[in-house]
Amino acid sequence: MSPKSYIPEPSRVVVYEANLRALGPKVGFQALANRLDSIKQLGVNVLWIMPVQPVGKVKLAGGLGSPYAVADFDAINPEFGTANDFRRLVDSAHKRGIAVLIDWVPNHTAWDHPWVKAHPDWYTKDAAGNITIPAGTNWQDVADLNYGMAPLRKAMIQAMQGWIKRYDLDGFRIDTADYVPFEFWKEAVHSVRSASRRPLFMLAEGFRADHYKAGFDITFGWPFFDGLRAIYGGASAKKLQVHVAQEAKDIPKGARRLRFTTNHDKAAWEGTTREFFKTDVGARGAFVAMAFHGGVPLIYTGQEANWQSRIPIFEHSSIDWIGEAREGRWIGQLMKLRDSNLAFREGTLVDLSTDDAIIFSKSKGRNQAVVIVNPRDREVIAPLPGLIHGVWKDGLSGKSVKVVSSIKVPAYGFLIWVRMVTK
Repeated sequence: MSPKSYIPEPSRVVVYEANLRALGPKVGFQALANRLDSIKQLGVNVLWIMPVQPVGKVKLAGGLGSPYAVADFDAINPEFGTANDFRRLVDSAHKRGIAVLIDWVPNHTAWDHPWVKAHPDWYTKDAAGNITIPAGTNWQDVADLNYGMAPLRKAMIQAMQGWIKRYDLDGFRIDTADYVPFEFWKEAVHSVRSASRRPLFMLAEGFRADHYKAGFDITFGWPFFDGLRAIYGGASAKKLQVHVAQEAKDIPKGARRLRFTTNHDKAAWEGTTREFFKTDVGARGAFVAMAFHGGVPLIYTGQEANWQSRIPIFEHSSIDWIGEAREGRWIGQLMKLRDSNLAFREGTLVDLSTDDAIIFSKSKGRNQAVVIVNPRDREVIAPLPGLIHGVWKDGLSGKSVKVVSSIKVPAYGFLIWVRMVTK
């Protein structure tokens, strides 16, 4: 009998990114384990945990150091707990039907990683023979790996396989996947999957179309986030489809991108969802557009509490979860609606947007849905074509709605309608 798979169907995937340094007064594996029931109630079925390995101390980036400056690929960071604590966390997630991914950082290491002294030839060097940081970055705390070296490739794959075998993981979120050659990913993804007793879920933080050929399940949808943010800044809502088309270019039909309204990079360095989308209601509208338009939705630590302070990744920060009772319940209701309606998860999308409103319909079989989002600080009158006239049900309240030629949508407001049609 084959071991149970915790990977959901592709259209049902909802990812939660866990920042182990931002869970409250206590951090680490046990703190995250204590939150699993709350995370499950959000509709989450895939848990992505930011790097769990020790952080380098040489050329420290600041505070506790970047979790993406890994000092030992095979070890557990004692800041977060022990290997047994981590194993219990994975087991607890599995008992709740949640798959577990860890962040993997293949492109570079900390300067005090053992490989720097033992295998300096595994690193990229300048004309003078000095090991360099990743090209085109200012990441002074990490040393760039050279994937032209076959022993490095073998060692990296063995390290990844070791985590799957030791902790019964369900896959990886791969950091800076675009920086690493396709040939390595083609070999690595196959090798890691072969080492697992169960199917794995592979998420690439990358945009290259060839990641799908290498075997990754999903990649990142940065253009959608950038387009959404620009629309809330005044750009035409019609432009969202331009960004969607950019994401879809050259990737296999049906392939999915990860969509988000924030993540650890955005929350640490660029701002809060309120800053991006103007108000709390605006942030909710952006989340609705993200979650229902297509792709795989991401929820980042603190988003379920409507936490509106920046969340650093180089140090601890204590989120106040008091807002979770309201916001978490709303996100859970939204994800339940998404999961229960084939139109949202697998439907054909028709874009009906105007300059001032994101509008789209989706249909799959008898399931139909309409989403309207107003990204403006004023009321907008949204025109509605004949194909969506008639009687609908409000997706959140369940109330009947009669749709005619247009509808008024309040500032930063949003509407979600669903119905079943007779074929």
